[in-house]
Amino acid sequence: MQKKLITNAFVITMDRQRRTISRGEVLVGDDVILAVGHDLPRDDAEIIDARGGIVMPGFVDNHRHMWQTNLRSMLADWTLHEYMRGIRFSISPVLRPEDIAAGNYIGALEALNAGVTTVFDYSHSNNSPDHATAGVEALLRSGMRAVYGYGLVPAPVDHPAFTSVEDRIADAHRIHDELLPSRRALVTMGLALTETGLIPWSDSVKEIQAALDMRIPQSIHNNNYFGVTVSQGVAPMHRAGLLHESQIHVHCNTSTPDEFRMLADAGCTVVSTPDTEIQMGMGHPIFNEARKYGIRSTVGCDIITLNGGDIVGQLRLGLQDARVRVNDTFNARKEMPLVLETSAMDALAWGTINGAEALGLGSVTGSLEKGKQADIIVISGDEPNMWPILEEAGMVVFHSHPADIDTVLVGGKIVKRGGRLVGVDYAAARRMAEESRDAILDAVRQSTGVVLPPEESMSLISVEETAVRNMSR
Repeated sequence: MQKKLITNAFVITMDRQRRTISRGEVLVGDDVILAVGHDLPRDDAEIIDARGGIVMPGFVDNHRHMWQTNLRSMLADWTLHEYMRGIRFSISPVLRPEDIAAGNYIGALEALNAGVTTVFDYSHSNNSPDHATAGVEALLRSGMRAVYGYGLVPAPVDHPAFTSVEDRIADAHRIHDELLPSRRALVTMGLALTETGLIPWSDSVKEIQAALDMRIPQSIHNNNYFGVTVSQGVAPMHRAGLLHESQIHVHCNTSTPDEFRMLADAGCTVVSTPDTEIQMGMGHPIFNEARKYGIRSTVGCDIITLNGGDIVGQLRLGLQDARVRVNDTFNARKEMPLVLETSAMDALAWGTINGAEALGLGSVTGSLEKGKQADIIVISGDEPNMWPILEEAGMVVFHSHPADIDTVLVGGKIVKRGGRLVGVDYAAARRMAEESRDAILDAVRQSTGVVLPPEESMSLISVEETAVRNMSR
């Protein structure tokens, strides 16, 4: 057995008691955690001295479109309407399998570099079987833990490889059976469902049932568009008896109290993506509502076409938004709050154990506990922004950034050491990203003439009549 002993750290376990351990140690044997505590056996163990630093479980990102990594920051000034007609309806149709592979691989490297050891990859640009295969193979190559959310979303291509929902589900079964059959592997299977209204309701039912039949996590963008029929799916799913504890409902910003109760009663999870929601007009992240109604709350980076893959940034923004929304109610009465309702430790839970449990991986990752997989990060205390470290969860949320992530282990394997990813050809990976970016932009300009088509092109507004018809059953 190969052992590693991480020593001299402030350990944040994220276990049920939210224990923290001063000058603690974590002992790893092969791929699992053997012990967490003090004075652990050192015999034949490689010593990782985390003196002055923080050790905690790797972050879990519950919603990220990895395939968009190669168009980084394109959406810095876009709304959700522009995202839909620019990315979903214009760029997605021109992507090649190698673009999906490049985006997934570079996206996985970015995630690992930022201490994200597990991600739900909502891969909703599967224009052909080759696209799906390329996405999975890139995740497998990266060495990160992932749930590959096979996207059943039909892209508006001229000659579709899939002509029916049955075709797409059949290909999802192929990926499941041939590439991702194991629930114990580093990369496992999930489904990314189509927003309700974009397809006939009967097809939405088939998508949900396919995930239930495969007994895999399913994720859906839900209740996140104001003023349109698309994606207002919580209540219809409830009425049809289709809400399920294996579901992750993304955004949910437009949900009513009754709809939050529906999600809670079904045991569903919600995931908030603060940067995209606040910018793009979806409203406030729903961390407060999730707490109020007893819904498991998680977090994601969402689209790297807008913001970076640093999950801590999402935790920080989400926590402060949750706080200011409560504080505003006091200020409106000419009062000041006496306490804060949501803590930095709560925020860390959104990005670790809550995310793991939502993916069915709560017994595998998300906390530092004996018997779990050794998905561990070491946050260095070497830089001035971390001087001096106080033993508080807020050090991670409010003071750390990706450059402070010194060491990352996934399943006991070191994938980042000394602040640098291990076994990665940086130059080759960067060339891959740049070549894919150039090919995508050239293809979309040849196809539509512009990266962002005008509003009168296919958009949420133009598909409203179809969405109403689809939801009328």
